[in-house]
Amino acid sequence: MGFINSVQNKILIGFVAAIAAMFALDITNTFVITVWLHVMAGVLWIGLLYYFNFVQVPGMGQALTDTDGPGPAAIGKYIAPRALLWFRMAAAVTWLVGLSLLVQAGGGMQGIHLAFTFAPGFEIIGLGSWMGTIMAFNVWFIIWPNQQKILGMKEATAEEIVTAKKNAALASSVNVILSLPMLLTMLAWHA
Repeated sequence: MGFINSVQNKILIGFVAAIAAMFALDITNTFVITVWLHVMAGVLWIGLLYYFNFVQVPGMGQALTDTDGPGPAAIGKYIAPRALLWFRMAAAVTWLVGLSLLVQAGGGMQGIHLAFTFAPGFEIIGLGSWMGTIMAFNVWFIIWPNQQKILGMKEATAEEIVTAKKNAALASSVNVILSLPMLLTMLAWHA
């Protein structure tokens, strides 16, 4: 039972099962496999985004006001840094695999140009690509640097931490809002 409970083994077993399904169902098309990787990374990214916004941040706020409780230290020290690592990596993989899909769909680097300029046939995924790019930018250049200050990973004054909380919350809220239409464009384009 311990074997299946480790994070690495869960991932390994899941990939082995997916590869077995690919061969059993004769799913060997490179584009389809890339779509699967894109969706898988996106599920992890958006799942963590929702976890932060709907579970962790409200829970941390509640823990701060609970004078008789254990406080938010364990979440801030052990859970948040690990979740933010997976969050950043999932955002990067989703975005990079998305670019790979555009290259495959558009016959080379031209595919990226077609999507980002909303060329005919690329309007839906172009919109999704822009939203995904904004979201990935928010993760790496707004949320992550500010979370480092909030969690004490980078030195910051009390005033800088207050500002960091506001900036991270705003960027994270924008990502939640964009996630819904972005997911729609991903699914609509592959339909």
